[in-house]
Amino acid sequence: MNLPGKLFWRIYLFGLLLIIAATVAAVLPSIIVEPNARFHGSPHRIREWVTSELHARLNEPVELQKYLDHIASLVNSGAAVYTRDGVRLAASGGAPPPALEAKNHRCIGKWRSIRSHGIWVYSMPLGDDDAPYLVIDGKGGGPRRLFLALGAVLLTVGILSWPLARAITRPLERLSNSARALASGDLSARSGVIRKDEVGELAKTLDNMADRLEERIHSEKELLANISHEIRTPLARLRVAIELCEDAPGDAAETMERLRGMGSDLAELESLLENVLASARLDLASSSPASIPVRLRRVAMSGFLEKTRERFERRYTDRVLEINSSVEDMEIMLDPDLFNRVCDNLLDNAVKYSPPNAKPILIAKKKESRLNIQVMDYGRGVPEEDLPRLFDPFFRSDRSRSRKTGGTGLGLTLCKRIVEAHYGTISASANPKGGLIIDIEIPG
Repeated sequence: MNLPGKLFWRIYLFGLLLIIAATVAAVLPSIIVEPNARFHGSPHRIREWVTSELHARLNEPVELQKYLDHIASLVNSGAAVYTRDGVRLAASGGAPPPALEAKNHRCIGKWRSIRSHGIWVYSMPLGDDDAPYLVIDGKGGGPRRLFLALGAVLLTVGILSWPLARAITRPLERLSNSARALASGDLSARSGVIRKDEVGELAKTLDNMADRLEERIHSEKELLANISHEIRTPLARLRVAIELCEDAPGDAAETMERLRGMGSDLAELESLLENVLASARLDLASSSPASIPVRLRRVAMSGFLEKTRERFERRYTDRVLEINSSVEDMEIMLDPDLFNRVCDNLLDNAVKYSPPNAKPILIAKKKESRLNIQVMDYGRGVPEEDLPRLFDPFFRSDRSRSRKTGGTGLGLTLCKRIVEAHYGTISASANPKGGLIIDIEIPG
């Protein structure tokens, strides 16, 4: 059995102390306040009755008892008449107050609260110094009554507040256990606390954090596994090509063909490593405020688009890039090196997945205060159900994107991270004329 923690005892004891303090505040006045104040002026009326009625009936026991009953009912308290020797002449109101001790006889007639036998009483002379006197119970109860009341309150509150304190601390214990399980490597651990209060909000936040953490670590592991697989493939081809070159050293034409294949494999490896490093750079930007991997500066779109065309024509001498732009006079805050990679990746994909005679199209226009760039190809396109996953790492649509076309499966993922680092959005949709449209928007 797990014992409650420190927070439980703090809540539990604090609640008890509050209720005890409230009880003391309620009971203590009845102990220390003069009965004269609690009777709200009744003693003055009693004085009149005493002087006019009781004193005249001291020698008439029946009448004395009758009128004493009347007084006791009016003040709602016990009352008794005693001689100076302590002999009770009459009593009324249930348990009558006891006679005063001899040392307290000097207080008779002063209407002061005095303690006798553990209770507070009023006393009043019914004649001269040796005459009998009236005693009225002040209903204070004394310390014993206070302690009994406190004990009863403490016991009742202690029993009732235990489940309340446990109800508060139990979900916190579950949150603590969930956090410890996560720290030990159990990424599936969740608190499961569902409440409509601050503790429930905290539990929901921590569980959501655990979901994102599990998803992130799973994605990183999957990314590492995919990168390892992608690197292994061109390395294996390079190894085979080297062995073939060693087996046929005299065939220059065949050797040159194999060297060109090796160069293609090396280019694939280089592209993969560049994409991985660029992706890591963007991850660093989002996790470390001290780093500045995205270097924004104001760039004129006319020059940017012209340089994009020049790079495309150097890579693809047999292709033509069509650029439709209405933003020649527009300047945008962006990192030109990173955004060059976005445009180059998208145009590379457009060439790879389009027929040889089709030309990719880049459209740049102003959309309110934002820059809108679209890259269109006229290839086989991507099935509708694959479009949402197109920007996932290493995702390839089997029906249109295959390993034969080259690429590492990181290009679009990297494009998405770069665009988001510029506080923009990127999406993919089907081209009505066949192929794919990649749509980018970034702030102006």
